[in-house]
Amino acid sequence: MTAPIDPGFLGYQPTIEPLKLTTGASFVQTLQPSGGVNFPTGTTVSIVLTAPGGAALGSWPATMTLTQASWNVASTTCDAIPANSRYTMLVTYPTPQPVTYAWYEGAVIRT
Repeated sequence: MTAPIDPGFLGYQPTIEPLKLTTGASFVQTLQPSGGVNFPTGTTVSIVLTAPGGAALGSWPATMTLTQASWNVASTTCDAIPANSRYTMLVTYPTPQPVTYAWYEGAVIRT
């Protein structure tokens, strides 16, 4: 329950973090599920990128195992993403009706 001055929110709240991309460097990242559990077989994780004006820039699907989602995106691909773009990391669990969550989201920062 929320107080009258705190409207709260509905729905799943993703973690808000910037995505830092360095010119000339690949994007290399590995994430593991918390609590020592595994990703269910068939889980997918992808980073979806949009330009500052909202145009789609593409997505980077993770390489999945039961214990991690990992990326190794070449610098030539990363360098094409402009500063102040946005990203959303989506995880989809293969339930009878697949469920997709925004796990992380935020701004792209260039260095």
